[in-house]
Amino acid sequence: MSNFYQKLCDAIGAASVREQEPMSAHTTFRAGGPARYFVTPEGEKELAAVLAACREAEKAYYILGNGSNLLVSDKGYDGVIIHLFKNMSAMRIEGNKVYVQAGALLSKVAVQAGRKGLTGMEFASGIPGTIGGALVMNAGAYGGEMKDVVETVTCLTPEHSSTTSRSSGT
Repeated sequence: MSNFYQKLCDAIGAASVREQEPMSAHTTFRAGGPARYFVTPEGEKELAAVLAACREAEKAYYILGNGSNLLVSDKGYDGVIIHLFKNMSAMRIEGNKVYVQAGALLSKVAVQAGRKGLTGMEFASGIPGTIGGALVMNAGAYGGEMKDVVETVTCLTPEHSSTTSRSSGT
């Protein structure tokens, strides 16, 4: 067992850390070799701990949502895949605001918002990715884009502190 593997296990628990995980099990194309390390943090504190371990050990990492339209080499990924889908996908609706973690499916958020009578996310109902990925790429379809419906984003900075930014809507 490597020292880095042990650091990851200490940070988030051994049950949330896998070695040589086949990426074909985590992409919509069902292709791709193994990730050297595959971690599933359960919240912001665990995510920050994984990022700190990666930075300290100078290990490359990639944040993975649902694996939609992601191609991974058959040789795999010699770094840390940080999987947010499922474990970091909480959502709540309060009034006309939707609060969502990065791993939530975009299509599910759009459906739930619609069920509560909220409009604006109809464009997202057929997009297979997660909120985090949709924000990074400003996902859109049918004339709507994430920038049109997002008011505030809270993210981790390189120093692992939370920061909030507001969308200008343009």
